[in-house]
Amino acid sequence: MENPASAAVNPLRTALLACLPALAFAGVPAGWAPNLTTTATWDSNASNASRSADIVGALQLQAEADVAQRISLGGDDALFAGARLSAAAWPRFDGLDRAALGPRLAWQHKFGLGALAPTFSVALAADAVAAHESGRAGLAGGVTFAWRQRLDDATRLTLTHERARHDARAAVFDRTGAETSLELARDLDEHWSLALAARWREGDVVSYATPPRPDLVSLAKVRVPNATFGRPFVAYSLDARTLTGALALTRTLDPATALTFGYEWRDTERGPLRYVNHLVSAALVRQF
Repeated sequence: MENPASAAVNPLRTALLACLPALAFAGVPAGWAPNLTTTATWDSNASNASRSADIVGALQLQAEADVAQRISLGGDDALFAGARLSAAAWPRFDGLDRAALGPRLAWQHKFGLGALAPTFSVALAADAVAAHESGRAGLAGGVTFAWRQRLDDATRLTLTHERARHDARAAVFDRTGAETSLELARDLDEHWSLALAARWREGDVVSYATPPRPDLVSLAKVRVPNATFGRPFVAYSLDARTLTGALALTRTLDPATALTFGYEWRDTERGPLRYVNHLVSAALVRQF
């Protein structure tokens, strides 16, 4: 059953998805390197449900526009200042639609000379988040530490650790988490590259289920009735651990454009709760 509200025109979705391409093509000062990414993703378990009767699959459409300016701090250090505007639309469940806008700031240090010298960076992010369901709106922020090492001309290794927080208007949608990831990427030839990634996250998740669920009541920090998916669900906020494996294949179309096909497997667990998400995506990236 679809959310009845999805049949109506959603002004948040229409306005924000329309303005992102315009932002990327708008006049940007030289050196700010605007970047536009559009992605379509199928999530096999958008409801994060542990019982088959509650599992709802859904398509997500997303667009992100980034601008950044590199400021040299000497031979080994650089500062990157910029901003990001993003919007996500769920054609079947517009209660999940959201948009975010905020600044980005990163410091990067390179250890030595040459392409094989490793780099370390610290990046800060902050966003004001708007949402079709007002309880999901709020403020978000995070800090990411990253170590990047080129192993040879075709192979790159990246280790990151991120701590993030989203303060929503409704406490059930608050999210605090820490995620560590390791990615190995290799150029297969002039046009194709392959990336493998593993991630480990600990923090808040929201799982939707048809009541009664006494096993979730005992774990949940907050629980509220919810109709986002057009069903009489209860949304449960709880701490959980998520293991992710990801595969991405990228095709370079020209020096400024690339197409990426991705697959992710996520396994989330806390006590008796365990659910799996399979995500299949296609993304188009354009550098201006």
